[in-house]
Amino acid sequence: MEEDSTDNYRVKDIIFFGAPRRILLQSKNGPCPLLAICNVLLLRNVLKINPDTRYVTFMELVQMVSDWLFEANSKDSGGDSSRAANLRESLNSCLEVLPKLNVGLDVNCRFGGVVDFEYTQETTVFDMLDIALFHGWIIAEEDTRSHQVLGHLSYNQVVEKLIAYEELQQKVSDDGGQPSAETEKILEEGLLIKEFLDRTQTQISQEGLVALRQAVRERQLAVFFRNSHFNTMLKFDGQLYLLCTDIAFANSEVLWERFDKVDGDTDYVDAEFGAGQQAADAVGEVYVPGSMEDADAQLAWQMMQEDLRAQQEEEAFVQAQEAAWQEAQAAAKAQPRPKPNPKAKAAPAAATATAAASAATSSTEGGKKKKSGKSCVLQ
Repeated sequence: MEEDSTDNYRVKDIIFFGAPRRILLQSKNGPCPLLAICNVLLLRNVLKINPDTRYVTFMELVQMVSDWLFEANSKDSGGDSSRAANLRESLNSCLEVLPKLNVGLDVNCRFGGVVDFEYTQETTVFDMLDIALFHGWIIAEEDTRSHQVLGHLSYNQVVEKLIAYEELQQKVSDDGGQPSAETEKILEEGLLIKEFLDRTQTQISQEGLVALRQAVRERQLAVFFRNSHFNTMLKFDGQLYLLCTDIAFANSEVLWERFDKVDGDTDYVDAEFGAGQQAADAVGEVYVPGSMEDADAQLAWQMMQEDLRAQQEEEAFVQAQEAAWQEAQAAAKAQPRPKPNPKAKAAPAAATATAAASAATSSTEGGKKKKSGKSCVLQ
């Protein structure tokens, strides 16, 4: 079926360094790491789409990448060596991950470098495909104190520290008095983290952009991660470019977005990397520069705030449960217990049974006359 959707991708014919290539476009703004991966492989000419094909489905892409993975690793994955066994395990991991890539990818970047990510099963896909994964959300080494605090942390760890900072800040405000040296240290580091996140809401820093230019090789094709999105990236003549894959560019000569600013105010170029008048006119017709970047930045910031709120609510719930449990335990211990009477004689069995039956009858009749009170259950 030829239609633009989240599961169907339109094919666009382009020229890449003088050679014909076919790339994939997406109709809706979404993460889709598989699209970025496939476009790298298509530009490398290791994946090919039939000339008469105008649309490719998501599952067809999964099959194409899976087939190429096995073909590229068929020799090394054979045999009984430990290396071959590890390679087969990595291939199996890729086969599990690929069908899930239409909804995103679990990527946890670290703030110390543009290639630093927490290793997960999902990131194995990039290693197996020999595709470099970059981000630009780093802290400058020249900012010594901030780099000491943030440089070794991942995004998830930063979120946890930010939560601890906000909770401690509230506690100090409520308690008053002079905080301890350890508390002051936590508050200082938390403030540095908050300030860094506030000034890098677009998830790229100026230091990150500079580091990217140095790290990406000339004419290297890679995948760039930012704001939960994945883009095909290229370096040419010392400049970084992001492949324009929005469906709005399907019939446009615009092919690349020059990636030289952190605020999204950039230029668009054609296959010859020239920002001519025709390219400028084409962009004006189909695209508002910077609008998607602003929307992505806002979405990413909202997602981070939702993560913070969710973790705070969960921690508050657990603390409330623990407090209620401790209160119930304390109340149970404080309640006086009846002392046994050593002079009391055990009642005969028959009398005991008769008394129990009488009590049960009385309780039943009482229940008909009066409703029982509600019990408080600790969840």
